[in-house]
Amino acid sequence: MIYRIRRYKMKPIKPSAKERKRYILIKLKSKKRVEKKDVKKLVIQAGLQFLGELGMARSGLQFLPETWNKKNMTGIIKTGHKFVNETKAALALIQEVKGEKAAVQTIKTSGSIKTLKNIQKKVK
Repeated sequence: MIYRIRRYKMKPIKPSAKERKRYILIKLKSKKRVEKKDVKKLVIQAGLQFLGELGMARSGLQFLPETWNKKNMTGIIKTGHKFVNETKAALALIQEVKGEKAAVQTIKTSGSIKTLKNIQKKVK
């Protein structure tokens, strides 16, 4: 007797059950130009230091490297909607990049990347 194995597809998650995301446009103020890989390390390090591993996992904190503009030193960070203030606090604690004094300024918070990309083009 041959048995058939049925393959079931998982039901997609409803939009109401998904975690809501927020995007934060940041500007890094430093005398030296900074590469996107360094900014990514910096954001993760600041998040781990302030939020801890569990907080990082819950917040979904992520630097989006494709949005980094090396010319005006701006980029976009993704986080959960409940952790916007904690993420901003973690970024505010950044004081140096590669031994050089630096500061992170949050310019705008939005629910969509498109809005922030338009604002990013205008930032000097």
